[in-house]
Amino acid sequence: MIFEARYRVLFNTILSGEPGVEEGLVQADSPFCGTRKFGMCYVDGRSDPSGASRMASIGTMLEVVDFAHVQDGRIFITTKGRERFRVRSIVRERPIMIAEVEDLDEDDDDGDEVTGLAKEVADLLRATIKLNVKLNNVEASDDQLEPEELAGLRPRDLSYWVASFFGDIKVLQQSLLEEDTTTKRLTREKEILSDTVKHYSAVLALKSLELSSSSPSSAAGKEGGSSSKGGDAAGDKKD
Repeated sequence: MIFEARYRVLFNTILSGEPGVEEGLVQADSPFCGTRKFGMCYVDGRSDPSGASRMASIGTMLEVVDFAHVQDGRIFITTKGRERFRVRSIVRERPIMIAEVEDLDEDDDDGDEVTGLAKEVADLLRATIKLNVKLNNVEASDDQLEPEELAGLRPRDLSYWVASFFGDIKVLQQSLLEEDTTTKRLTREKEILSDTVKHYSAVLALKSLELSSSSPSSAAGKEGGSSSKGGDAAGDKKD
């Protein structure tokens, strides 16, 4: 959701020519006018010794694939990552940061090694999703258990898509973004997901053990008695 004035200027500019754009906020002389694209870099909330926030030097070029304007001027956007870049220099910091960047390519998107690695990562993610559903005792649709991306993405795109699952750990996500080859990124994701599967499996095993030990055990014993009937032996008496 975009609501700050400076970002409204940015997004109305890159969306120039689209329906609903506030023409009064469009910077027509901007080289980014109408491109639908903008860059994003991770900013560490901790500051460096000078007091400034630390911005990562490697970021992602994003493309706006869908958007909606609302009456109060806010913009809801949906974006998709397109390529990585490295910041070479900062041209301007205010009101919107503009930087000179270079694209970062990866040329190991095919081959037996990376394809096999991608399959292992996809299988581990499937296992992680299923274990997580079982651990939290929630319902999940077939699409959630088997996302189409697992079968439809090439190794490089799969490596980025898997990294999106680690959004709660921004530092980890950034370090995966900075890996310079698809093979290295998938290798790290394989290690992370392998550890996750082991952890979830152990937690489930412990929960199962706790449930079995807390259930009452009923051992019903039956007492059996033996009875003997005494019979009188009647003898004829002879007087």
